[in-house]
Amino acid sequence: MQPAYRGYSQMPWTRDSSEHMARLDPETFYFQFCNLLYANRRNCSYICYKVERRKYHSRASFDWGVFHNQVYGGTRCHTELRFLSWFHAEKLRPNERYHITWFMSWSPCMKCAKEVADFLGRHQNVTLSIFTARLYNFQEEGSRQGLLRLSDQGAHVDIMSYQEFKYCWKKFVNSQRRPFRPWKKLYRNYQRLVEELEDILG
Repeated sequence: MQPAYRGYSQMPWTRDSSEHMARLDPETFYFQFCNLLYANRRNCSYICYKVERRKYHSRASFDWGVFHNQVYGGTRCHTELRFLSWFHAEKLRPNERYHITWFMSWSPCMKCAKEVADFLGRHQNVTLSIFTARLYNFQEEGSRQGLLRLSDQGAHVDIMSYQEFKYCWKKFVNSQRRPFRPWKKLYRNYQRLVEELEDILG
């Protein structure tokens, strides 16, 4: 069976030509990852990813970078599916184990949650941790069921805290060594989102 995400094109947001690692500019990070409960004008979705790869009986290696959804060229493809297309084609090998960590600006929609859960079900050598800045349509039953399905399939789903934002700023943002400065209500919104997610996951 061909996975639904095969054939999608993929392109990290920006690339360093020497290291082939993607970084966000600071303004994009602050705007797109701000953990508002209800975010307007944020139609893009970003994944800062880390892939820990371990061959059996050998040391781990890491890949990291950034993906965003494709909304140009007449083709729309959500961020999660772009990542899975790249990972399946370029990284996935049956004799290796993988732990993927996603730091997401939006949690997956219902359809993407199903695709990701199905992917994890087909590939027992892959585990996934998701830290999301915001919950996508968290009052809609379909979105809630999608997150629950991911959790039931073994994915760890959580809300980005100050520590995750600070880590992403250091690892995935072209910050020019400037310190991460939390925005107003980051802590309060984090607590409210944690409560919403706990309610969803039971």
